[in-house]
Amino acid sequence: MVLLVPSVFVWVLVEERADRAQEVARDIAKSWGGTQEVNGPYLVVPYTETYQQEIDDKSVTKVVQRAAVLFPEVLEIGGDIGVEDRKKSIYSLPVYHGSLQLRGRFAARPTNMFRAMHGGTINVAYNQAVLTIGIGDVRALKSEVSLKLNGVQSLPFEPGLGSLAMNPQYRAGRAQNPSGINVAIPHATWRDGFTFDIPLQLNGSRAIYVAPAGQTTKVALKSDWPHPGFTGAFLPETREISENGFDANWTIPYLARGIPKVLTTNSVPLQDKMLGVKFVEPVDFYQTISRSLKYAIGFISLTFLAVFVLEMRSGWHFHWIQYGLVGLALIIFYVMLLAFAEHVGYALAYLIAALAATFLNAAYVGTSLRSKVAGMVMFLVLASIFAVLYALMREQDYALLIGSVIAFVALAVTMFVTQRIDWSGQQT
Repeated sequence: MVLLVPSVFVWVLVEERADRAQEVARDIAKSWGGTQEVNGPYLVVPYTETYQQEIDDKSVTKVVQRAAVLFPEVLEIGGDIGVEDRKKSIYSLPVYHGSLQLRGRFAARPTNMFRAMHGGTINVAYNQAVLTIGIGDVRALKSEVSLKLNGVQSLPFEPGLGSLAMNPQYRAGRAQNPSGINVAIPHATWRDGFTFDIPLQLNGSRAIYVAPAGQTTKVALKSDWPHPGFTGAFLPETREISENGFDANWTIPYLARGIPKVLTTNSVPLQDKMLGVKFVEPVDFYQTISRSLKYAIGFISLTFLAVFVLEMRSGWHFHWIQYGLVGLALIIFYVMLLAFAEHVGYALAYLIAALAATFLNAAYVGTSLRSKVAGMVMFLVLASIFAVLYALMREQDYALLIGSVIAFVALAVTMFVTQRIDWSGQQT
């Protein structure tokens, strides 16, 4: 129980280093590009509704600004994402360069596209229609963006979302500099429908999200990162993951999206219905070490049980201070694991720290009890304990089950090994 005090200090140290790593990761993302959210394209047409309202027995004329948002009839998003580890000091962050292609078509203007919410008169700004795309970190665009209209005309995008705005409720904790781009579409073009082709070159980090903006949306993303974490409102229909990367495909039909073909809104739609992929690091060793510290009391107890049994069998007395020194060696194991993991990776760091603690304690117990056999037994016990702890950290879903079984078996072995000991001091 006393050794739990330094265990807590080690846990605080792990959390402090983890916070430092997150701070450096945010600095890298700020310079390279944050989590990207590609939301669109949408055809946005502003209009006003003029109506009469009775206020204090007087008729007052009200004019309300609205925006009709038309979704693409078909949207196909293809993406090739190259990921690399960007380092700063001893820390690193997976960053990527994404090449996206947005293709599809808008249908002809629906008859019910503009709605009078208060039964007033509608005045549509037909020549102010824009095609809008929301982007999570607009600073990370790496080239000019142009719209290929009907396979022929090329129109450059301008910064901004037009009459729409991002909703901070949905972008919190994800996008860093959410904004967007827009391009004006002539009335004669969007009235009868049109096809579009939009290439995007953008940097980002941690994850990329896209919105199922089409009435029917197909998404195909591939990357050279072998540790994807698929997330969001929709999971891929098909996916192939190998050591060379992944290839994933989504198909989202109109009914699954749950939104009508035309929407009257002042904010970018579908911010809460995005799909995407996180570029997961294979081992988050800060989290792993923090979890392993939760097993410290069991880890130390198993070691003390082994020392106690060896003490009873050898006939030599092992002082409580010596127990404390053995326990402190186990606490220092966690510090060594943290320190080495930041430089050589978790697996090799675990091997180095575990071997150091095993050899030290085995040699100390063997010489203290004047028994080479005790030292060898202690070495085998500690090697087994470290191997089990490593397995527990790898099998997070079954850690509690495995740990409880091991604790029961260890107690049972101790009970039967010490069964013939006369606790009054005489061994029979």
